[in-house]
Amino acid sequence: MSVPRPVRFGAPEWCAALRDEVNASSEYRNAAAKWGAGFNGNLLFVFEKDAALPSPLALFLALSGGRCERVEFVPGPSHPEAGVTLRAPFTLWRDVLERRTLAATAILRGKMKVDGDRLTLLKHAGANRALLHCTASVPTEFPAAPRP
Repeated sequence: MSVPRPVRFGAPEWCAALRDEVNASSEYRNAAAKWGAGFNGNLLFVFEKDAALPSPLALFLALSGGRCERVEFVPGPSHPEAGVTLRAPFTLWRDVLERRTLAATAILRGKMKVDGDRLTLLKHAGANRALLHCTASVPTEFPAAPRP
């Protein structure tokens, strides 16, 4: 069995790999069956610039009913179709994507900001946990951190 080749974070191929990972996950499909029912379930992840990422990035995910219709990196820290935005410095996001930190813990400690309905996120914690598990499962080549 071959190990999947890492995809460069920020590339369109990374978005396609994430969409495929989410749509192939029965865990996500079951946990998120009601995600987006009666509310806007689209998410925007904002990766704020820091020492490891010189320019901010934003990732838009069109999600509803346990499916991912679209994933794309978008310009700017907001998106008109996003229902909830999660923003944090890139280094924290990388810790989440590499499973060293839980997003829920970062939110509760105020290290990750939520724009939108925080209660909805809590109510659908299983769906969000499954989504982040899928995101962390994409073999990723992250930008190299600058050397001091």
